[in-house]
Amino acid sequence: MTGIDSKALSSARLDDYLAVLDVGIRFAFQPLVDETTGRSFGHEALVRGCSGESPAQIIASVRPENLFYFDQACRLGAIREASRIGLEGDLHINCTEVDPDNLEAALESTALAVDESRFRPEQIVLEFGSLERLGNPRQLAEVRGRANAYGFRVAADNFGAGEAGLKRLAVFRPEYVKLDHELITGIHGSLRRQAIVLGVLASCRVLGIEAIAAGVEREAEIDWLRQAGVERFQGYYFGRPELTEEVEEDMEFFRGLMEESAELRASVG
Repeated sequence: MTGIDSKALSSARLDDYLAVLDVGIRFAFQPLVDETTGRSFGHEALVRGCSGESPAQIIASVRPENLFYFDQACRLGAIREASRIGLEGDLHINCTEVDPDNLEAALESTALAVDESRFRPEQIVLEFGSLERLGNPRQLAEVRGRANAYGFRVAADNFGAGEAGLKRLAVFRPEYVKLDHELITGIHGSLRRQAIVLGVLASCRVLGIEAIAAGVEREAEIDWLRQAGVERFQGYYFGRPELTEEVEEDMEFFRGLMEESAELRASVG
């Protein structure tokens, strides 16, 4: 198994990365919903194994030296697949293995994939789950700056509590913060979780960051979060991740409904 020359990382395509990896991947897409309109404003791409393996099972099968290749393959594959099936709105993709050393290669290859897709750069939201991985404060600010220079937006994923996290958030200043599902679960009945989330939301308002509550499963959670000022959500309550073929079936169903509605209006008119 040979790697990809470091000078070629920036121009590598999906097939280049898949040639290095001895794994098969496919994608599921979970809707992100604006509760004020009741409509989806985008989807998060989630990797799955070809035989139903979970992300953790797939990652466990990847050699440590190939984890960045795997991360790249997931990003580029998600863009290609979402474009192929005609998903609309924003596309959130994870940047698990991105750090200051490989940032430029990740951004350039992602930009190439977007150029070859139906998406515009401003529709791509890069999610970073560990702000510590992105380096010191200067490097942290550079990550957002470089991503924005390509037209992409960024999100701090799985964001929880802690003074250190809030300090990094103030430096990073992403467009979005995704509140950790562990904070969201049962928040309507937990004063501790409520206090933490209210603190994070207050910081977001000052910094001009929009919060997304991830992992919502109950109406009571949504009611509390809505009252706290959250308008954007992701979770099983609004929709489970659907594999590509399931998304295509849903889209075909709704296209059929729209065509029938148009024919009915035409016949009445």
